[in-house]
Amino acid sequence: MINYQSDVIINRPVEQAFKLAADVAHLDDWTDMTGTHLVSGGDLALGSEIQTTLKFGPMKQVMTFQVSEFDLQRRLGWKSVSKGALAWDALYLFEPQGTGATRVSTAGQLRLNGLLRLLEPLMAVEVQAGEAKELLRFKQLVEAAAA
Repeated sequence: MINYQSDVIINRPVEQAFKLAADVAHLDDWTDMTGTHLVSGGDLALGSEIQTTLKFGPMKQVMTFQVSEFDLQRRLGWKSVSKGALAWDALYLFEPQGTGATRVSTAGQLRLNGLLRLLEPLMAVEVQAGEAKELLRFKQLVEAAAA
C-alpha cells in the first residue's frame, strides 16, 4: 500500500476551492484522469459515482469511484469501487485561512493488486510527487478562475 499526503494554501475562499474540487467536469483539468464523468445522479453528493480513465506509468485503467465523504466546503472523499490493477482512496480537506484563503490538504492510499504489489516501493515516490503536482495545478486553476 502506498500512502501519500500533501497540502497547499490557495488564495481564495473555501467556497471557491470546494466548488471547483466538486465539479466533475473539471477533474481532468487538474488530475491525471481523462474522460471523467458522473455515472449516477445529477449533482455530486455522498454516494455518487464517477467513472474515469487513469493513466499511471505504463498502466491505463478505467476506474469507478464513489463519493465516500461529502461535507459541503469541508471534506470530499473518493474510494474506488471498480476491480482492476489498482485501488485508490483519497480525501480532500478544506480549511479557511482567514477570510480569503484556504488550506487544502489531501491524503490517500493506492493499492496495487497481484504481482504489481511488488512495484509499490518503487512507485511510492512517484505517487507522492504526482499528488503534490496535482494539488498545485488545482491551486492555479482556483486562483485563475476567481481572478
